[in-house]
Amino acid sequence: MSTPTTDSDSNATIKAIYTERSSTYDASSFHPRQAKEYIHRANLKPGNSVLDLACGTGLVTILAKQHVGPAGRVIGIDISSGMLDVARKKTSELGLDIEYLEHDITDLDALSLGEFDVVTCASALLLLKEPLRAIEHWASLLLPNGRLLVDVMIERNVIAPAIFTKIGPLVGRSLGWGGAWVESEESLRQLFTDAGLTVEEVYASEVYETRDYQAEDGPKLFEKTVANPMFRVFGEPDVREKAKELFVEEFKGRAGLDGVVREEVKFYMGVARKDSKP
Repeated sequence: MSTPTTDSDSNATIKAIYTERSSTYDASSFHPRQAKEYIHRANLKPGNSVLDLACGTGLVTILAKQHVGPAGRVIGIDISSGMLDVARKKTSELGLDIEYLEHDITDLDALSLGEFDVVTCASALLLLKEPLRAIEHWASLLLPNGRLLVDVMIERNVIAPAIFTKIGPLVGRSLGWGGAWVESEESLRQLFTDAGLTVEEVYASEVYETRDYQAEDGPKLFEKTVANPMFRVFGEPDVREKAKELFVEEFKGRAGLDGVVREEVKFYMGVARKDSKP
């Protein structure tokens, strides 16, 4: 569960960010829980073929292989060598047969992968500049009646991405990723439809994490967040002071009457099907 993009500069940035995060990625409390939800919704059967895109450390990939069994084919693809190193180590320790490939998930034609019963892409669609183009591309890798599972974070509920997206134009910086196109469940539903897929379900996930902050925690949260490679551009020397000032002001404005700023990590989850041709 990790990495993608479209142009070479973005690819290099995302690759570096996730390679740096690879040793601690599984420590996140919500990624393993989300992986289990993917497997539950995928409804995998023994012998199924699964392509896990932006597979990261193999959280979805490994669970998929355990469900489809020895007769099933599972491939994980990610752009970060560091993430794949972790995935391969875990897979080897479990004695599983999974093929991992280092590649851009938005352009897979050169790999001649064939077609799959299920294609998954967890915690990565928001990193893509052209999500519709990606969905169309992945749909081409599905067998008739094959299913595609993706998600998008509900950013308005997550403090740092929401605030940095808002203040970015004021300091001349951008996250380079994000879900500005996501307004509701309907946004993901429309993406599937535009890609020629039949929507099976789109829904808001459970809340994976809840964090409560005090209104005065803004400065501390800013410093912690810009230390994360995903947000480091807002900690660059020429914008850091102004970005921090704006971040703290916006953060305080989000506090309720009790002085608490609540953050909820949840996603829109989507499952779509490639119909058989008549």
